[in-house]
Amino acid sequence: MYNLAQPVITDEQGRLFIEDDWHPGPLPENIELDEMSYPDTAYSFTTFFSKRPVALKLGYASGNYGHSSFTTGVYGQITVGKFVVLQGIRMICNHSITIGDHCMFSWGCVITDSWFTDDKVFSREQRRAMLEETAKSYNRHLEFTDPKPILIEENVWVGFGAIILPGVTIGRGAIIGCNTIVSENIPPYAVAVGAPARIIKYLEANDTEEVKRAALEEFAPNQTRKRNAD
Repeated sequence: MYNLAQPVITDEQGRLFIEDDWHPGPLPENIELDEMSYPDTAYSFTTFFSKRPVALKLGYASGNYGHSSFTTGVYGQITVGKFVVLQGIRMICNHSITIGDHCMFSWGCVITDSWFTDDKVFSREQRRAMLEETAKSYNRHLEFTDPKPILIEENVWVGFGAIILPGVTIGRGAIIGCNTIVSENIPPYAVAVGAPARIIKYLEANDTEEVKRAALEEFAPNQTRKRNAD
């Protein structure tokens, strides 16, 4: 039933487990795993509380490596495209995070659609009440009231330790440097570094569909033909 990049088993209750996973829990029932995807470990979903019917999609041949963690509120929805590398990152999602095909994220990255902004100033009593309410909930996850969707377009590379904040769109082919803090939109093919991010150059827009097809045909010809046939 599942053609993933790692073996999985289904128990008598229909729950899906990664075979030989060091974490004993099942994978969430409301995630969608495409062929050849690599979910890594169920531990990545220990703070995954979304109640959406399909709360996470992991696209064809995309991988969650180094047990990246997916933290979601009850309305969070994460969509990951094809051939995406998630290497030890943290996603915090109360609305939506969408990642296009052929993206790469290095270790320590944080992508969050929720944040406390300057217009949200809380008194000590308000902070205490929020923390007490969170502690009483079954998941101990603070539900933010004003999350903003994040869109990361195709073929974006993000260096280690970068932080992508709510409401940001990162254009196709952009590169985000290590430890960069992105709080505003980044245009296509821009190279952004610093905290806050600043654009230092633009790349040539040479990632055409023809170039991508040629690269996939060279490195994974059998899988490429099968995928195109589907």
